[in-house]
Amino acid sequence: MIVRSKTKPLLLHQLEALLNRIPNNHSKRKFIEEDYAKQKAGYKGERSLEYHLSYLLVKDYYIFHDLRFYAGKH
Repeated sequence: MIVRSKTKPLLLHQLEALLNRIPNNHSKRKFIEEDYAKQKAGYKGERSLEYHLSYLLVKDYYIFHDLRFYAGKH
């Protein structure tokens, strides 16, 4: 069961807003577009993983996205 689903990262929202506001001829636009493409591909990959996780038995697993647990040093 997916308890906490994946949400769109803040950085992706920020890059989208920046691309909407920055002129097409800006010197840094190419780098922003590349970073946006990488972030978007990573997000889409994580979202596609939810399909495969949906085949796990609901009663046996709990899935939490964007959550870190402390385990000793890690």
